[in-house]
Amino acid sequence: MSTINDKANIILELYKIFDSHRDSRLWVLDELDASSYEDYQQKYKGHTIERSHFTAICSFFELSGVFMNHGLLDPDLYFDVFNPGPFWHKAKPIVDGMRKKRPFIYENFEIINDKRSKWTKKREKE
Repeated sequence: MSTINDKANIILELYKIFDSHRDSRLWVLDELDASSYEDYQQKYKGHTIERSHFTAICSFFELSGVFMNHGLLDPDLYFDVFNPGPFWHKAKPIVDGMRKKRPFIYENFEIINDKRSKWTKKREKE
């Protein structure tokens, strides 16, 4: 059974990862401009820094989702610090296209975003 210190340490480690990708966060939120996977492929061809930014953010939330789905993250602690919503909103049209070949890509990112939405609605009722 995890102690509060264990839970806090996981959040701190995740925050270090999140913080190390500041440029990626800003790029996804402010500069990513693709309305579909096809649009994304056309605008960000090859092994570009933009693709690295996109992958870093999606992978962070995918990892977070895996941890949460396996009971390794406390949702209240996590969602007090992180909000996947704005990132999922930008990534979703691209991920939807990716899923034509890889149906489960970033599924935990999507799941953690859905959990955050439910968590927010629950808190609003309290």
